Amino acid sequence: MLQPMQGFEFEKALMQKHFNSDKFLNTQEFPKAKLKAKITNLDQINFAKDGTYAAVVEGELTIKGVTKPIKEKGTVTIKGNVIEVKSKFNVTLDDYGVAFEKGKPSTNIAKTVEVTMQCEYQPE
Repeated sequence: MLQPMQGFEFEKALMQKHFNSDKFLNTQEFPKAKLKAKITNLDQINFAKDGTYAAVVEGELTIKGVTKPIKEKGTVTIKGNVIEVKSKFNVTLDDYGVAFEKGKPSTNIAKTVEVTMQCEYQPE
């Protein structure tokens, strides 16, 4: 799953400028974040029966050219022939080299952000 980083919009233009700057996410050089993961407990999910099942999502998250392993909880929801996968997890920005070292922006930016991942699969 690829996420275009320049697609984020902010209430204030200056926030967007800082977000995209080479001192923060450098979205010119690193235009996308990437999550490459799989569900590791597929044997506990009944794809033949509607319902919501606990899932373990494991893989790699790449932000600003830095790749780190992830292992997070999520859900798989089966409804008819639609499969939806959701997960929410926290990312420490400094782990990915994303940080303002000094100045006012550094005091206004969260050190940890919540990432929401949602995918849907519908076979034809």
